[in-house]
Amino acid sequence: MGSRDEERAKWRKAQLKAHKTDKNAMTFTKVRLNKLGWKYVEFKSKKGFPRDGIVDLVAFKIDKKDHDKLRMILFQIKGGAGKVKEEEKKRLEEAVKKVDVSFDWAEKPQSKVIFGWEPTDGSH
Repeated sequence: MGSRDEERAKWRKAQLKAHKTDKNAMTFTKVRLNKLGWKYVEFKSKKGFPRDGIVDLVAFKIDKKDHDKLRMILFQIKGGAGKVKEEEKKRLEEAVKKVDVSFDWAEKPQSKVIFGWEPTDGSH
């Protein structure tokens, strides 16, 4: 039974190392984006691990010439020796086609914010 515990410990150590490497890659990506003037939203689980989807981070900024134009990039982040595979690149291309963009407005006449429509996960 000792070898089973050793195997679990080995896997746990590898998972922790991978998590640390991924976290480091995410941090450096965010620093670089900040320097280039991009804002971003990171997607991770409640426990701080990457989510199952292909998109790890979305970066966006207002176009310098047309202030009504929003530029957006979907990112897959890899750390250490990990490289983005061709299949992952294709998934990112498909994810771009699935982006659902809408609009809303918010007003605060008194003590609460009122939306034009209530934002939800579905369509309005």
